[in-house]
Amino acid sequence: MFLSFLRKYRNMILASAFFFYIGCFLTLNFLRLDCVNAVSTKATSDSSSTAKYEYVVLIISGPDNEIKRDAIRGSWVKLARNIFTVNNKVLYKWNHTWNSVQMQQEIVKYYFVIGTKNLNQHKMFKLKNEQNKDNDLLLLDNLEDSYKNLSGKMLLALKWIHNNIKELKYLIKCDDDSFVRIDLIVKNLEEYGPEMNAPELVDFITFKKILPPFKGLYWGYFNGQAKVYMTGKWEEKDWFLCDRYLPYALGGGYVISQSIVEYISRNADLLSSYNSEDVSMGVWTAPLNGINRVHDTRFDTEWKSRGCSKDMLVRHKQSPSDMFELYKTLIHTHGEKFCKIENTERFSYFYNWNGLPSQCCKA
Repeated sequence: MFLSFLRKYRNMILASAFFFYIGCFLTLNFLRLDCVNAVSTKATSDSSSTAKYEYVVLIISGPDNEIKRDAIRGSWVKLARNIFTVNNKVLYKWNHTWNSVQMQQEIVKYYFVIGTKNLNQHKMFKLKNEQNKDNDLLLLDNLEDSYKNLSGKMLLALKWIHNNIKELKYLIKCDDDSFVRIDLIVKNLEEYGPEMNAPELVDFITFKKILPPFKGLYWGYFNGQAKVYMTGKWEEKDWFLCDRYLPYALGGGYVISQSIVEYISRNADLLSSYNSEDVSMGVWTAPLNGINRVHDTRFDTEWKSRGCSKDMLVRHKQSPSDMFELYKTLIHTHGEKFCKIENTERFSYFYNWNGLPSQCCKA
């Protein structure tokens, strides 16, 4: 009876089996596509949406630092709304209030840079949701996020920026525990960059010489006498250049011009990398003669904050609550005050560009 049943309904059974396997095949492939999409989520690279930006803020972050990223989204990135254009000229005007904020013009774009290689499914799911909500993550599929990979992370991010932000003028790099006066940095760059030799800046900056004209800018708080770490977290096993690190701008926040981004991107495969990305940046730019290296005391970017003053452009080592406190003070004072109470915990120094690096940094 069973055999006669099979013979009678053979075609129907074969068709059912065929469609069953087709369904399984399609289901598995859709699942695989979902997994690929989860791993390959990147910052939007459509030329129509990114080509217009002239300033990019590259914020080094980690997979687990969403609270820090939200604090930045809710505080200092909003200051970019103080930058606007009139007749194709970039201008600055304070226009912030709690209740009314002018729509941000597409001059400044920020990205949180995160390596996603070997992340578990739960962390990838969270990052994908965050990207869908905010669209401000630059996710690097082929890089495992760790301290030892910071220089590689910077190289990959710079290559992406070079390939996708076609109208770039300057790139501002910072960490996700830095508060950045992005509005004033852009204002300074528009008015004074790359020469930075205006009388209004003499109380804050030092640089080596004037070239006719500069082909780039490397601007931050420099150190030229730092000893090379031979043990511990910052150990540099491959360092051989000299007994000190080459002069570099401290990584809590610095600015490089498009010319430097292009130079590093085009030569990334030839460049040495060291544990600290800011040390690496100093090495990568060391042979460049046509750039202006500008030391600025308004960059509070050392391993520990030097205190707080109204003139600061970057303040490193800030918690999420610190971020909101600084932002609140700026809002209440219409941008006139940066901190409730100004204080000096450690002295800054002017960089001596005319002597050996070991004599650079006397307070």
